[in-house]
Amino acid sequence: MVNIPAAFAEAVENDVVVRRYRVIVGKTEKPSPTLTAQITSVVLNPTWTVPSSIAKTEISAHMCKDPTYLSRMHMEVLDAHDNPIDPHSVDWSGTHTPNFTVRQHNGTFNALGAVKIDMPNAYSVYMHDTNQRNLFSDDYRFDSHGCSRVDNVRDLAAWLLKDQPKWSRAAIDAEIASGQHLEVAMAKKVPVAWIYLTAWMTKDQTVQFRNDVYNQDEQLLEATAEETAFFSNAGSHPLTAHMHVTQ
Repeated sequence: MVNIPAAFAEAVENDVVVRRYRVIVGKTEKPSPTLTAQITSVVLNPTWTVPSSIAKTEISAHMCKDPTYLSRMHMEVLDAHDNPIDPHSVDWSGTHTPNFTVRQHNGTFNALGAVKIDMPNAYSVYMHDTNQRNLFSDDYRFDSHGCSRVDNVRDLAAWLLKDQPKWSRAAIDAEIASGQHLEVAMAKKVPVAWIYLTAWMTKDQTVQFRNDVYNQDEQLLEATAEETAFFSNAGSHPLTAHMHVTQ
């Protein structure tokens, strides 16, 4: 479970939190979505397929200023059939939108770091490592494009794969050190939920509060106020209100 306002992830077994990790979630202008999904695999030494929105805006801007940007970032441009194409043949000015994909090779420079946790969903977001681990020390951890970067993600990967004896933490570390790209399918899919809780109570009855970073509580209060006002004007009973509206 990832609680977005808390910027923490928790691994839960039998209603008990057994692991807890700092995470970096979406910035206010690129918020992480609330969702439920299933974790299907753990990818070691992942490549990064750059979302088209980032490729068409941020990477295009970099390429217009510095034509060596892609090679410096260990990225390649692929056509619709996944074949490499010359970056200099692409119109990066944005006058038209060619059908291309930008992919970053796996390695220490990769934006996803050494581990990606795949969880297919409608928002195309996932959990992953990062090559900027210093950001986890910040109290304000709202800095991604929507995905969730996880501190100590190798420990989380070992927990997810604990039903597969072959994949101990040492084995995960050794495979990452080899530099080879490998996708390890989950023996049993693990449910995952990204939630938005700004207030909650722990089992010891301590009440926790976090800032409403995406301004969702205010939207909820406004909607509740509108509903309250509607029922107050139409009659105290919802059925009465419905009768007033339909008459």
